[in-house]
Amino acid sequence: MNPLARHRTLLHDALWTAAVALVVFQGLRRWCGDRYRVPSDSMEPVLHGDPEHGDVVFVDKLAHAAACARGDLVVVWHPEEPRQPLVKRIAASGDDRQACWIDLRDGDVWLGPDKQHLVREVKEPLDAGRRVTWAAWPARGGVERLDLLAAPAGGGVLELPPLDMTPDDLRSVFVAEARRNRRFGRDERALPRGFVGTARAVDATFLERTGAKSHAGDDVEVHDCGMRLELQRCPDQLVAVLDSRFEALTMLWTPASGELLLWRDGEDVTAASLPVVAAPRSIEFGRLDNRLFFAVDGRADVLFVMPRPAAWDAGERGIGGPRCHVYVGARGVNAAAITALQVFHDPFVFRERIAGMPGEAGSWPRFVPPGTWFLLGDNAFDSRDSRHFDAVSRAAFLGRPLAVVGPWPATRWL
Repeated sequence: MNPLARHRTLLHDALWTAAVALVVFQGLRRWCGDRYRVPSDSMEPVLHGDPEHGDVVFVDKLAHAAACARGDLVVVWHPEEPRQPLVKRIAASGDDRQACWIDLRDGDVWLGPDKQHLVREVKEPLDAGRRVTWAAWPARGGVERLDLLAAPAGGGVLELPPLDMTPDDLRSVFVAEARRNRRFGRDERALPRGFVGTARAVDATFLERTGAKSHAGDDVEVHDCGMRLELQRCPDQLVAVLDSRFEALTMLWTPASGELLLWRDGEDVTAASLPVVAAPRSIEFGRLDNRLFFAVDGRADVLFVMPRPAAWDAGERGIGGPRCHVYVGARGVNAAAITALQVFHDPFVFRERIAGMPGEAGSWPRFVPPGTWFLLGDNAFDSRDSRHFDAVSRAAFLGRPLAVVGPWPATRWL
């Protein structure tokens, strides 16, 4: 074969290979998977949104709508903007006859088979994927929201000296409502001396993935919040406190025995025996979905959970926001050595303040018809979702987000 004919053959093969690759690529995009750039902040902080620099998500188009459950992320066609993809989370499914009615109350989702029998949705307390970070140390943002005494700049180890208090002294800090009101006064530190935690009340804002602080929701205080500690050295006894305008909930954990005591305003509530963990590395505690929890090393077998009795809620009505602070102290001989601290809260969901007006979806509670999903954005203060355009047909399903594939530093599985 002469050189010219050989070159023609190679060019023909190259063009044919490129055409086949293009057809295969477009076929894979159409039927198997595609990329989608998150354009807005509606799914912060799970997905960072920006028209140019937002997360690029790989969408699995082989997934079936029937396999998607409440709490899953899905991509659907936008009901108001033709051919525009939309990523949201399923809050309720009309095909679940036991949870086809939905309401949003006090920042939580309520579900039931009819509007007269709604119950609060309860998430797993150790599901870190359904929490948002409000403040962290060490971190790129939000440190000014913490009162860390003499925390080393830029990281290192935060030493937490033992409190010079007897158990009775400790009870007296939290027992009287008048003392609690003074602690929340403008002229005093919110935290009792010797503790580390939040410098101001936890609100509905959060830290974005970039470390920036959100602003929507800064006038809304939250109940459901907590703290996670990473420990280099555990104290003889850890004092974990959720202190609000309504009550002070104190958990005293003794690592050597596994004993956990719970006080409310300094009064005994209950005691539990957790398995003893040698050299525990992390502690998590808080209030989520109106339940109290305490966990060691993220283990389900070293987990204490207690629903808050309904009688406790009586004092929370008509008084204003919770003004909740979260903090910890150490007792005994040995100091605690903390290498990281995170204050988190539940994703906050709320009703639109105006409902039933032109352009707005109907009143609450809402019925979710069969074959539809009620979709919500994780960043409820900056999300247009089913609160506005009502339930979305499952026929609009495009796929499930599997992973963030760009930008490069943000790549991760979802």
